[in-house]
This record gives sequence, structure tokens and C-alpha cells, in this order.
Amino acid sequence: MIAKQKTTLSPKNYLKQERQAEFKSEFHNGDLYAMAGASRNHNHITSNLVVSLGRQLEKRPCSVYSSDIYF
Repeated sequence: MIAKQKTTLSPKNYLKQERQAEFKSEFHNGDLYAMAGASRNHNHITSNLVVSLGRQLEKRPCSVYSSDIYF
């Protein structure tokens, strides 16, 4: 029996693939893991954090984003 060789992604190839992907994934040590959609509680917590941090950083040269962003 021949063992199948494990293929790992480089960080550069992962980012390239992720930008074109229909669904989000997580990258860890060359492996790709599918991510589940966020729950209502998760989004509620995230929203509260963004508002709180945004208020604290109003007069500073910082920005808060609620999700990933590409520049």
C-alpha cells in the first residue's frame, strides 16, 4: 500500500486562495479548516466590542473594523 503524501499550503498560496473563495477558512500550520458561519450571539458581542473600542479611539489615529478587510 502506498501512503498518500499530505499537501500543505504556503501562507502566500492560502491568502491567494482565500481571497477567491466563496466560503471563509482558517489556516493553521499549512492546513486549511472550513469556518462555520457566526451565530447571533457572536455578532452581538462583536458589535458591542466595535462600538466600545470605537468610542475609546475616537480622538486617536486608529480604526476599528467589525470584520476582515482588504486594503
